Amino acid sequence: MKPDLVLYNGRVLAETMAIENGYVRIRNGRISGIGAGMPPEDAQEMIDVKGQIIAPGFIDMHTHGIKDVDFMEASAEDMERGLQEYARFGVTRVVPTTLSNPIDRIISQMHRVRTLREESPLGDMVPGGHMEGPWLAARCRGGHAFEYLTHPTKKDVAAIIKEIGDILISLTYAPELENSVWMTEQIACHGILPVFGHTEASFEDAEQAILAGARHVTHMYDTTLGYGENPDEALVMMPGMETAVLLDDRVSIELIGCPIHVPEPFFRFIDKVKPRYKKILVTDSLIGTGFPEHTEFTYEDGRKVYVEEGVLRMIDDDPKVHGNLTGSAVTLNRGLMRLMEYAQLPIEEAVQWVSINPAMTLGIAQETGSITIGKYADIAVLDASCKVQMTLLKGKKIFDAE
Repeated sequence: MKPDLVLYNGRVLAETMAIENGYVRIRNGRISGIGAGMPPEDAQEMIDVKGQIIAPGFIDMHTHGIKDVDFMEASAEDMERGLQEYARFGVTRVVPTTLSNPIDRIISQMHRVRTLREESPLGDMVPGGHMEGPWLAARCRGGHAFEYLTHPTKKDVAAIIKEIGDILISLTYAPELENSVWMTEQIACHGILPVFGHTEASFEDAEQAILAGARHVTHMYDTTLGYGENPDEALVMMPGMETAVLLDDRVSIELIGCPIHVPEPFFRFIDKVKPRYKKILVTDSLIGTGFPEHTEFTYEDGRKVYVEEGVLRMIDDDPKVHGNLTGSAVTLNRGLMRLMEYAQLPIEEAVQWVSINPAMTLGIAQETGSITIGKYADIAVLDASCKVQMTLLKGKKIFDAE
């Protein structure tokens, strides 16, 4: 059987090395060969990438939306349209993320995510959904509506496992809330990744939840308060959640790929203190992402925002409100470029933050996340500035800049 496709004359970012003047052979949607030099000309299609980078497809494990598609509101059809936009930025796996809402509404939206995965031609891009909230600390809620915040109850946890346990891949919560350790055990037993986020947990709270199965932290240094002052000893700092997750190499940490949500030194810090596979870059993007710079638009609730340097800022007559940060609008390829700059990493190391590392955290690394023989041919072809030229999902082109 002839290979379906060969990409050649590129810099291949394989899992363990970078191959100059390399090629990747694809057969039946999977990678069947990797090498250097000219491949045998026996493929149905040979694509000369002209010296560009052949990278593993990117995985965005925390994103709320793109362009005009909001994963908390969108139909399966609209979410499919959104997936096409992610492909423009080299993304081959997307984890649609909900916001704090009533549990029944979150369940209904996850049913739509299931429909997307099962019925869309792009359904293979969706390994599952991510539920962020409503079990979050009020002080650290960020953009989550206060009126929806609560703590996990046995009834709600049972409903989530029964109704959407098959489509839910991760769940973000504050481990200091009532019933959180019990809930961690329940969802971990059903294969759902327990994730810390929007929290001011103590060291002890975090440590107990890690023992119960928590293995990841949502957007570290954004709505996560890692330390506190000893109430009995002035100016003496007490360890908190940050200490617990930095000490435990089983726990991975994600950072949002923009300097507003995460100050630059934290990128170098996490790169230094966390093991190779435990550092991840995400977008945490909202609707509006992917629009041109300075684009203005209005949410359904009447709020007006504009896009600026990978974030969304408020438009308001009140000068104290106008320009305030309201969310992320970074794309993963742009975040990758910033990571290389901020953490002073070569692209072959930085790209792991958006490919094999999230794949391992999500439990899908046997199928995707790296250019390895036998894995699905989920590939992004990009130039030195991380501008994406082509995206392949299981060996099929889902975006081509030409």
